Amino acid sequence: MKKIFIVAVLTGSVLLNAQVIPGINSKGGAMVLPEGKLKVGIKNIYFNRENMYNGTSEVNNKENLDATANVTLIALKYGVANGMDIRVVLPYKQLEATAKLGPNEVAIDNSGIGDAVVMGRYVVLPMSEYGFQVSIGAGVKLPTGSTDSGFKKAPPFAPDVNTPMPTQMGTGAFEYKAEAGFSTLIDETLRVDLHTMFTYRPLAENDYDFGNELSYDISITKAVTNHINLGIEYNGKYNSETDMGDDTNAVLRSMLPFKAFSGTVGYITPQIEFLPFSKPKVHVGVGISFLANYNVKEYQPLEKQRLIFRLRYLF
Repeated sequence: MKKIFIVAVLTGSVLLNAQVIPGINSKGGAMVLPEGKLKVGIKNIYFNRENMYNGTSEVNNKENLDATANVTLIALKYGVANGMDIRVVLPYKQLEATAKLGPNEVAIDNSGIGDAVVMGRYVVLPMSEYGFQVSIGAGVKLPTGSTDSGFKKAPPFAPDVNTPMPTQMGTGAFEYKAEAGFSTLIDETLRVDLHTMFTYRPLAENDYDFGNELSYDISITKAVTNHINLGIEYNGKYNSETDMGDDTNAVLRSMLPFKAFSGTVGYITPQIEFLPFSKPKVHVGVGISFLANYNVKEYQPLEKQRLIFRLRYLF
């Protein structure tokens, strides 16, 4: 085990210990894979939105919105050089929602491949020299998700209007990302990861402005046995103000509860990870995110909980 740990450090990997796994939402902190290694992962996120918020208050759900999302992320990560890796994430989305706009019922049922993300990460301060690791990275979100008129129309009294942009599979535009991460190990069984990412979003289809985003994650995980990790995270983000552009007409826009997020929100995520072979070659994790704080810029929905499942295999 000690040999595995030393090899991981010297290759620039932040597989800090054979038993300590990064948090389920932490994006690995500063972790990179050793050169020539490949990791494949599947993560599923499920949540329901039936609560509306404005500013720092929960308000009446006047449209009786009931929306669910099931998002499956398939991720490939490969160590291209010493201290550098690349990753590709492809989402598959299943979105269902009902709401009432005046006397009319609105129903949305969309599913399909979403927008893929390609990122590269490079270690700037390696663990072998500093006792902690810092990495930086950059990438792009590709408009692979559909935004065409094949989706169900909503609402039924406006057949020339597509379902709102936040409920479609993609945005129809490139987005640009920059990240920074930090990881360290305490007593070889307690791991701390920090990560932040900025996303620049130009105008999307129909002049829709999804707003730029700054996300930040703080994760602590503990190997309590050779097979079990326990962890807790804080997952937060800030999105600048959004503009629905030409996505809908002015009257409908003021009524729709289907809006892209804008404001500040944070979640606390306790989690458990199972390592069946006492090594990180295979690991399975489950976490539940609970809404901890929020300050939204306009009337919009939020989920109070998210259920997260993760499975990864290191080749």
